[in-house]
Amino acid sequence: MYKKPRFTAQDISPYYSDLNCYEYFLACTHKFKEDYPMIQFKFTDHMRSEILADIDSLACYFKEELGLQEGDAFSLFTPNTVEEIIIFFALNKLGCIANMIHPLFPSEAMRASVEYTKSKGILILDKFISLHADTLKEMNIPVVVTTATLYAAPVVKKPFVQLDAQLMQTAEGKFAYDFFGDILKKYAGRTIEGPERSGDLTAVYMNGGGTTGVSRTIMLSGTALNAVAYNTLGEIYPNKYDPGVACKIATLPFFHAFGLCAGLLSTVYNGAKCIPMVRFEADEYIEILKKNTCFEIVGVPNMFRKLLDHPEFPGEHLKSVEYAFSGGDYVPIDFLTRFNSIMAENGSVGTLMPGYGLTECGAVDVCNLPWATKAGTVGVPLGKNRVAVFDDDKNKLPCGELGEIGITGESIMQGYLMPDGRAGEGIYVDAEGTKWVLTGDMGTMDEDNFVTFAARKKRLIIISGYNVFPADIENLLEPLDFLKETCAVQGYDDEKKPIVRLYIVLSETADEENLEEYKKIITDLCSETLTVFSIPRDIRVIDALPRTRLEKVDFLKLTEIRTEEHKT
Repeated sequence: MYKKPRFTAQDISPYYSDLNCYEYFLACTHKFKEDYPMIQFKFTDHMRSEILADIDSLACYFKEELGLQEGDAFSLFTPNTVEEIIIFFALNKLGCIANMIHPLFPSEAMRASVEYTKSKGILILDKFISLHADTLKEMNIPVVVTTATLYAAPVVKKPFVQLDAQLMQTAEGKFAYDFFGDILKKYAGRTIEGPERSGDLTAVYMNGGGTTGVSRTIMLSGTALNAVAYNTLGEIYPNKYDPGVACKIATLPFFHAFGLCAGLLSTVYNGAKCIPMVRFEADEYIEILKKNTCFEIVGVPNMFRKLLDHPEFPGEHLKSVEYAFSGGDYVPIDFLTRFNSIMAENGSVGTLMPGYGLTECGAVDVCNLPWATKAGTVGVPLGKNRVAVFDDDKNKLPCGELGEIGITGESIMQGYLMPDGRAGEGIYVDAEGTKWVLTGDMGTMDEDNFVTFAARKKRLIIISGYNVFPADIENLLEPLDFLKETCAVQGYDDEKKPIVRLYIVLSETADEENLEEYKKIITDLCSETLTVFSIPRDIRVIDALPRTRLEKVDFLKLTEIRTEEHKT
């Protein structure tokens, strides 16, 4: 039987608001006198002391060779790797900004992000070089290349790991690069200081949906990221774990605030071992569970479905799992029941807890808790977060009335990055001077502070936890002369999985006999420019798009409503 923890977040660390993430990590873990395994990659443990030394090496490189100054940005264009963790903390230590880019972005989207954020360099895996070599040459910025085998090797073998020569062939003669392993060797034993208590500085740039569903670059400070971990640590975990023994598998991508905060920061701040996965594979995930003491599983519904469908998911390894949290999409009640039954049958007290949040607020904002849960809701505000529901005139609504969900607290963003580098719109300040992020999502809140998500007011499609922006698709297709107008909406395939459905209205000069060719042109163009999740999987011709009374496209009429059949 769960009990609400008697200790609070203050027991973990009494301060965080003026610390950057690097400083807060040190503050949270200084009490662990002995060295301990901080990160495991491909079943190889790496000690806290080793990771801190590597962070210093990269910080020296950034400062001395690239000349990075406080406020400069550097792009991370990789899946979850140890190198990404190290560079994030190294940049943070220097007061610089990590620009987190989706590793499946095509070259032009990657380039646009680098240029918009004025990044001074980029990190990339060797296996992606062939896809982006020409673009990297044109960008003419410092490139740091690493290989997936570097931290898969034990510390004694790490200095001998080299880049894959075959993978790097396309880079030869096109652009200069530094190998991550060579940087570690060159600056081994070196250290460098950064600005102290710089939590108010921007720590990351993240791509998000904007509160209106338009893709925007979100600015999150170190204080905001720390606040998410602070709320999480104090509100959720009633037990303290042996450092480096208890672990959490970080399969959620670090380029998303959910993965960065819930997968990485809250794990390492707690002294637990973080196990990053380059990509989620149920076989590998379960193998990690079997070989480690995992105290929490965190993910998106599709990940939990794949685990539950795997024949080896049940077993003794589930006994150590005390918590399971899901975000990014709706979790049906019948699925919760099925999952929780499997956990209980295998000796785990963990039950799957749905939550809610958005990148603009650190992504972990509201959650059901084992001692405070209500079926059909996404939970209660965590820690110092507050939630209110607003009408169209920004008046706060009473309990039970439907309106736009607003979130306030120390985890909210600084604003959206503007072309001149300043923090722009995205924050609403009420009459009392409180800053709110109006989420663009509709919902209610009851007298017990439980929040119920109703629908998306903003145009945003979520597939496997990834944000897809209909406007990006529609704007890309605008120049095609055989199209009069388009509308991208949420749909489902035959297996009931979410997809992008695209409705098209053909132009007067278009020939319907060429429809299959038109569909191929659309698919190819999206594949070249957008992420794989943004490619329309179902393209339908329609005579005219439905309109609202104000003559705006009524996308809700085209959006497939998720029935109980689709929820499973």
